[in-house]
Amino acid sequence: MSAAPGITVIKTKAVIDGTGAKPLENAAVIVEGSTIKAVEPQGQASLPEGPHVRTLDFPNGYLLPGLVDVHTHLIFGVYGSSYEEIMDNDSDEIMLLRAAKNALTHLTCGVTTMRENGARNRVTFDLREGARRGYATTPRLFLCGRPVTLTGGHFYWCNQEADGVEGVRVAVRQLIKDGADHIKIMASGGGTAITDNRKASYSVEELRAIVDEAHNFGKLTTAHCLATQSLTNALDAGVDMIEHAGFIEPDGSYKFYPEIAERIAKQGVYVSPTVQTGYRQREVLLAREMERPLSVEEQKRLDGLKAKCESQLDFLGRMWKEWGISIISGTDAIQIFGDYCLGLELMSAAGMSNMDVIKGSTSTAAKSIGAGHLFGTVEAGKEADLIVVDQDPLQDIRALRSMAMVMRAGEQIL
Repeated sequence: MSAAPGITVIKTKAVIDGTGAKPLENAAVIVEGSTIKAVEPQGQASLPEGPHVRTLDFPNGYLLPGLVDVHTHLIFGVYGSSYEEIMDNDSDEIMLLRAAKNALTHLTCGVTTMRENGARNRVTFDLREGARRGYATTPRLFLCGRPVTLTGGHFYWCNQEADGVEGVRVAVRQLIKDGADHIKIMASGGGTAITDNRKASYSVEELRAIVDEAHNFGKLTTAHCLATQSLTNALDAGVDMIEHAGFIEPDGSYKFYPEIAERIAKQGVYVSPTVQTGYRQREVLLAREMERPLSVEEQKRLDGLKAKCESQLDFLGRMWKEWGISIISGTDAIQIFGDYCLGLELMSAAGMSNMDVIKGSTSTAAKSIGAGHLFGTVEAGKEADLIVVDQDPLQDIRALRSMAMVMRAGEQIL
């Protein structure tokens, strides 16, 4: 192979390509510009040479596709603050600056693609344009802009409230005009103070109108579903992805319904369980409990977080093991960015194999957002979104906590 400008050769102990195939030992990945040109065993590779060739050698490294986070909220990332406090205290300009910081933090932790699932006004659209102009360094950004929510619904302060079949169709059209890559639907209440996560929001007719309108424009949909009823409504409407899959009953309890899981599997709907939400808060309260008795309010909060975290792990494991549902990795990064690997560790703890955890954070995640043809695997012709870690993540998924290299579109970030 002759040398050409912009060629990088990456030598590693092994390549885990994201397809589920056995790792390729002593491999060389050849990158030209932003594209992977070849993946070969080092002993067989006709490696390019010359002054225009850069070689990166990681003799103990494991190379994988860049990680994909399918659920983030870049305007947040303020630990300990409520939605309402942030909305009241921060301008769009401050949110934009924080979004740029959060995006870079996630990128340096190996997340080369982010699907952003809800921000106020035009903040994330402006971030993407700023990144395009070279003003900020970010992962690849797939944006919904403002989530579609009913009047007074979850995330209503992002300013895309819409009601009724015609109202939601207009909202979808406006978002696509503004540059939305996909449509995020708030199908139940959530953490927004005036909403109720035990109850569905939109009717099936309204949800179906959103999905139909999005699909008419070639856009995918994803639905925030905490309440059990919102899950069945979203499935009736034909959504492409479900976020959280909370299975929260009207009385606030958690109850898994096998028939709903069966429907998810049969309809081929992806599930982003955002299994780490609340986990760090639970850790803080558990540590505090070791130091002193908790207050009544703290104990109530801890009990709620225990129930939430335990049900999330149980439901995730059952959906994967019993129904083979495509589980993908989304952090719902609201309070903490750069903590992506925690979700992978919890997916592993729930019973998923480490190989399937890796697929759920690379190739399957890329397919779920309609971009599997572009990235998500280490294959010739794909975009060179790559990471290298120093330990084998198939043996211990925690290896993905520490990056030896991060590359996005052929550009070495770390």
